[in-house]
Amino acid sequence: MKHALRLASVFLAATAALVGFVQPVRAADLPCGPADKGTVSLDGLTDDWGEVEGLDTGGKDPNLSFTLKCNVEERTLMFLVDVRDNYFVRSRQAHPGEDHFTLTLGGHVLTVFPGDARAIPTLVREGKKPAKGIKAVSALQEHGWAVELAVPFSAVPGWKAGMPLSYRVGVADCDSKAAFTTDKTLDAGGSLVFAEGDSALEGFLKDRGLKRGDIWFDKGVSLGGKSGGRVVLAGRNLAFITDGFVFVELPFKARADAKEARLADLAGDGRHALIVRYVERGNGGSREVLAAYRIAGESEIRRVFAAEVAKQAPQGRIDDKVSYLKRGRATDILIEAGSAPGLSAETWKEAPADDMIPLMLPWADDRHARYQFSGDEYKRAH
Repeated sequence: MKHALRLASVFLAATAALVGFVQPVRAADLPCGPADKGTVSLDGLTDDWGEVEGLDTGGKDPNLSFTLKCNVEERTLMFLVDVRDNYFVRSRQAHPGEDHFTLTLGGHVLTVFPGDARAIPTLVREGKKPAKGIKAVSALQEHGWAVELAVPFSAVPGWKAGMPLSYRVGVADCDSKAAFTTDKTLDAGGSLVFAEGDSALEGFLKDRGLKRGDIWFDKGVSLGGKSGGRVVLAGRNLAFITDGFVFVELPFKARADAKEARLADLAGDGRHALIVRYVERGNGGSREVLAAYRIAGESEIRRVFAAEVAKQAPQGRIDDKVSYLKRGRATDILIEAGSAPGLSAETWKEAPADDMIPLMLPWADDRHARYQFSGDEYKRAH
């Protein structure tokens, strides 16, 4: 098979503004498997893509629907956009309302005007200028038109190896050579799913006895430089996914105890940290913990920060306030003493935490703290 996927082995670790009728489509992952160099011939024909799994949008509507497929040849993304359209409208002037599509990769937008492989050329624009480094060839098909597109990873700003990449394709259909206006649009988007990363994700889920429906957080994470990956929260597990995976089990009992998850560059060094706020329960009470995790060398997940930010005790409850403050490229964590209805220094009998930064108390002299990071270390700013 010309497009047989070569799945990497998984290692285990213990720990335009458009007018007309718009048809929006929910996000969908697009498989993007590796192929040998030269497997896809850029000729606008679809024969090379017969064995590649793709996504259909708009059903098989002959007036406007499309199939999207993706492969990877070395460090180049190869796309097929196969559009079903019963009336092709394109001129050499490439008016904005003519048949075309936009391809957005990680926020980088390309506008592609298909040609007819004879008198009308295929045009790829970035804004109003020709896109650099992008190759595109199109041809008319029995059912409409198709474009094959080669996009080097180097042409996608911010792309990092191992990091998932968001995409969106929006097709604009024109049905009048007199008016050159868009009559209908159709779009779809989601994430490109690279074979190695998807195989590793499946390995992680199987190892932990989880299903894809257990995933409640899934984001691309930067490790600095040109490296990155995917951070996933599934059930109580935090996993880092590249062509393999590592994971840690977080110290809460149920999914409902996870209150918040976000990514932040705490140190300003281009490496993301995952900040999770969760509830720990025990001894007849509970506390909320704000914890930050960073990836060390793609093989270890470290907790680099932890603080109590709320506590429920028999006497009552205290909730501190958490803010995130930008400092250049870095992000500082600010914790301030919050509300404590009906409580006082005399009635609050809880001992301060000794395993992390203790709760800020509204009656104490010390009622706010700002934490700044350097690498995996933090200090309290004065």
